[in-house]
Amino acid sequence: MSIFKNFPDHSKIWIYASPKPLMLEEHEYITAELENFMDEWAAHGAKLKADFTILYKRFIVVVVDEENQSASGCSIDSCVKKIQAIGSKLNIDFFNRLLVIYRDENNNMVVGCTIAELKEMIAEHDFPNSTPVFNNAITTLGELRTSWEIPATKSWIAKYFKSINV
Repeated sequence: MSIFKNFPDHSKIWIYASPKPLMLEEHEYITAELENFMDEWAAHGAKLKADFTILYKRFIVVVVDEENQSASGCSIDSCVKKIQAIGSKLNIDFFNRLLVIYRDENNNMVVGCTIAELKEMIAEHDFPNSTPVFNNAITTLGELRTSWEIPATKSWIAKYFKSINV
């Protein structure tokens, strides 16, 4: 994935997933809010080399190149609060860690489901173990570029295949 071309692979990232595809108005609002935030984002008074993008109408990805200035706990908290405020305004929960986002069986659409729905699909053999799943727990840009989308059996949901004996 060719993304954030001016940032090295070791740059830190945070991924915030939407439970539904973002509408154009939501995308525009998020973009405007985060552009303003990025212009001011600093750690210990030093501006961060940071950027963001929205991918697949589902994911807000924030990146920081910590080569010259690391993101501090306070600066990370301010970003989290900004994402929370955006989510509150748009009525979107970007912090639902029980959300599974994957590509459909044709590898075209990016869709989401709950853990309960996932377990049901696995039990009914409607979720192949090779299904590409987005691993939003990754922390570096290099991982985003190379291993963000992985087969379900290599992701954190692999345990559900074992527990259902698929």
